[in-house]
Amino acid sequence: MDFKIGGKYALVGESGSGKTTLLRLLLGQLQANKGAVLFDQMDASIYDPKTFSDQMAYIEQNVFLFHTTVRENITLGGDFTEEQIEEALRNSALYEDLKLFENGLNTDAGENGRKLSGGQRQRIAVARALIHNRKILIMDEGTSALDKENAKIIEKSLLEEPDITLILVSHHLEKNEMKKYTKVYHLGEKVSA
Repeated sequence: MDFKIGGKYALVGESGSGKTTLLRLLLGQLQANKGAVLFDQMDASIYDPKTFSDQMAYIEQNVFLFHTTVRENITLGGDFTEEQIEEALRNSALYEDLKLFENGLNTDAGENGRKLSGGQRQRIAVARALIHNRKILIMDEGTSALDKENAKIIEKSLLEEPDITLILVSHHLEKNEMKKYTKVYHLGEKVSA
C-alpha cells in the first residue's frame, strides 16, 4: 500500500479481517514479512521511528485521557493561543459541548476521562491531533462513539484539510462515502474510490 502525503484513505473490513495487523504495520509496531507500507513511495521502515511518530496521531475507540482539565488533555502542556484552541475545538465538533461543561475548558476530565462521554473523549483526541499539527492521522473507529452529525463535522473537516494524510479504519463505508477518499482498501483488495 502506498499512502501519498495529503491523501485520504479508508481501510474497510469486518472484525478479524486484519485491520489491526495493518494498523500495527503502519504504526511501526510490526515489520512486514513481505510487501511494504509506503509513504510517498518511500518504505515506512526507513524512517526514524521517533520522527515518524512525532508526525502521527492514532485515535482509537477507547481514547486515553489524563486526570486533568479538558484544556490540558488537548494542549498537553503546549503553548497555544485561544484562537488555536478554538479552531481545534470547532474542527473536532467539541466547541458546542463546552457550554455543557461546568468549567468550560477548565473542567476536570476525571481519571482516564471518566467524567466525559465516549464521544467527547474521541473529540478531545481529534482536537489534540489537530492543535499539535500531526500530519498523519490514523483513526481506528475514531468516531464510533459519536452521533452521525458530529461524526460528519469531523469527517468533513479532516477531508478538507490538505496538509493531513488521513487513514480511516471502519467496519463499513457507504458507497456514496467512498468517493470522498483518495483510495479505499477493502480486506487487502483495492476498491476504486
